[in-house]
Amino acid sequence: MIVVETERLRLRTWRQADREPFARMNADPRVMEFFPGVLSRSESDALADRIEAHFREWGFTLFAAELRDSEEFIGFTGLAVAGKVRLTRISHTG
Repeated sequence: MIVVETERLRLRTWRQADREPFARMNADPRVMEFFPGVLSRSESDALADRIEAHFREWGFTLFAAELRDSEEFIGFTGLAVAGKVRLTRISHTG
């Protein structure tokens, strides 16, 4: 489901194909500088599961961000109920 589109970006619900690039981002110390720490693949998948569960429960979440032209996953942005997704701060990556 597409939630928001701009001239350059698309924010949407998560897809299974997002998990691989999401895991690469979560394993990168530079990307994760302001998060609690880097994540293993299983930890990254568990975070994606929590993000998706948050959407089912609350109707909003941290949405996947992609470039409209290429449909490349570039990170995430959005809102979450504090403590439900377990991030130290709400931010975007990518």
